[in-house]
Amino acid sequence: MPSRKEREREFHRRFILERAVSLFAEHGFEATTMDMIAEAAEVSKGTVYNYFSNKQELFRTLIEWGSGRAREIGVETLSTPDTTRVERLRMFVQLFLEFFETGRDIHQILVREGDRTSISMKDTFGGPLRNNWMQLIDFISGFITEGQEEGVFRKMNAHKAAFLVLDIITAEFRYSVMTDSSEPLTENVAETTSLILELLGAQEITK
Repeated sequence: MPSRKEREREFHRRFILERAVSLFAEHGFEATTMDMIAEAAEVSKGTVYNYFSNKQELFRTLIEWGSGRAREIGVETLSTPDTTRVERLRMFVQLFLEFFETGRDIHQILVREGDRTSISMKDTFGGPLRNNWMQLIDFISGFITEGQEEGVFRKMNAHKAAFLVLDIITAEFRYSVMTDSSEPLTENVAETTSLILELLGAQEITK
């Protein structure tokens, strides 16, 4: 069990991260300074540096946390026992869109800093995103393969299909950001799920 000192340190570290998220989302990586982050967190700049060696480390931590949570949602929902694959898929879409909604700032950072956080970049900021995203892809791919073996999904390249599944879900958030839509993302759970089921050849099962 973490000591009181360790819990306090983690609390302050997370508080600084939470304040930094909105700044990066609003101003972008380049324009956001450690002074701005310290002011938003109501601490000295020296205190911020006690937790993060530089702005790059702080930004990387945010990306790693966000993509790590996305991976956890996939594992938790798609492996839920005593439910059909179609029901698990619906739950996955629901929680993923809820995650995008509640974590809108951090996902807006990914859209705004697309080149900087691209999963094609194996180093710098793209590294954590790539690692977590590929683990999620592998998990979804396994879920699809098992569904194919059960006759729930049609035969196709499961790995490529996993990429397409995530593309369909994330497109909802990108559309929302690019069009400044105020509609809650969760309003589109049924439509998004239907598109994925059609891709996987399971649309007739839901009728």
